[in-house]
Amino acid sequence: MATLTYETLQFREQENALKVIFLKAYYFLLTHEELHALGTYSITDNSITFPELNEKKLLHKFNILIEKGFQNLIGVYTRKKTFYIHKNAGIPLIGTRFIGIQDRGSNFLEVKPITGCTMGCTFCSVDEGIGSKKGYDFFVEREYLVEETKKLLDIKECSNIHIYINVHGEPLLYPEIVELVADLKAIEWVKEITIITTAALLTEAMIDQLAKAGLTELNVSISAIEVDAAKKIMGNPAYNIDHVKKLVSYAAKKMHVTIAPVWVDNINDEEMEKIIAFGKEIHCPVRIQKFCHNKFGRNPVEEISWDEFFKKIEALEKKTGIKLKEDVEKYTLETTKEYPVPFKRRETIEAPIIGSGRYFHEKLCVAGDRLISVPMCKKQQGTIKIRILKTTNNIIVGEEL
Repeated sequence: MATLTYETLQFREQENALKVIFLKAYYFLLTHEELHALGTYSITDNSITFPELNEKKLLHKFNILIEKGFQNLIGVYTRKKTFYIHKNAGIPLIGTRFIGIQDRGSNFLEVKPITGCTMGCTFCSVDEGIGSKKGYDFFVEREYLVEETKKLLDIKECSNIHIYINVHGEPLLYPEIVELVADLKAIEWVKEITIITTAALLTEAMIDQLAKAGLTELNVSISAIEVDAAKKIMGNPAYNIDHVKKLVSYAAKKMHVTIAPVWVDNINDEEMEKIIAFGKEIHCPVRIQKFCHNKFGRNPVEEISWDEFFKKIEALEKKTGIKLKEDVEKYTLETTKEYPVPFKRRETIEAPIIGSGRYFHEKLCVAGDRLISVPMCKKQQGTIKIRILKTTNNIIVGEEL
């Protein structure tokens, strides 16, 4: 008899398959047919037993099933196929805007461990969450993400690193978000860590854990205060603004909190003063963001000019007596070293397809230790010839030739 026990997997019997849950946030199915091919079995919450196999034989055969299952991982919240990027997958974490690490050669670094969202914000610049046209999600192994971040920071050699966990979606969906914050804060170069979130998934326990782990700031997207207006602009009838306000108030006692509404002209104009009043009530700064038209985002209105936007902000500052613009000094960037870009624009290379991107028509390739996005790629697998179109900030985009 042999039993396999897992820390990150749970097992649930279903009518036609065994549901294997990974980190409580993802799952895949193993058919009874492929399991019974190994023999009879029984399960507990996090273990599986095969009476007829010895442990060595079971470990080999069951790992094959597990590896196959991870190729068909589904997000519990998004219900989308999810690609799991881990250290042994041969997939770099630099090269795309939507996952991994984004470095612009400064002391501000973006870390993106996950994609996907529980909201469907009407102004979302990356078309994320409810109603999204994106076909796939991504999830990065925590240890791999931390290891690659440290490797980059050792090259930058800057002791004033600000990490922004700023994902295409909701970072609190990441099942090991507390552990990720703790691991990143333990890196000697890291001074501050900010999470940019809707706060819809916050709990008091999570706030306590994040504070203990070393999180220095929550940047919270609250774009309406009235219940109906909040549900509408967040694109989810389950959005609970009262819950969010309560948790943000609690968080403000544990760490720095910034309230960052997006002002969508003619949609939430009347909500701005209410948001400012809430920020004043809990002693949190309010930093209003301008809605910007994005080719790949949701664009419910026309974009106003920056001059018009700043005039509106100045008028609100005078009316409310509250400062709404950030001190420039706080966000002064320090230029740092960065990884050299391995390609030149218009260069032609060959690279293997390793999977789909966010969209059904997009493929991801790997070359030069970079992920390369290839939109409108006709080939589904194999090696393709690519013309490099974009290399700025190590974001690599190419076209299939």
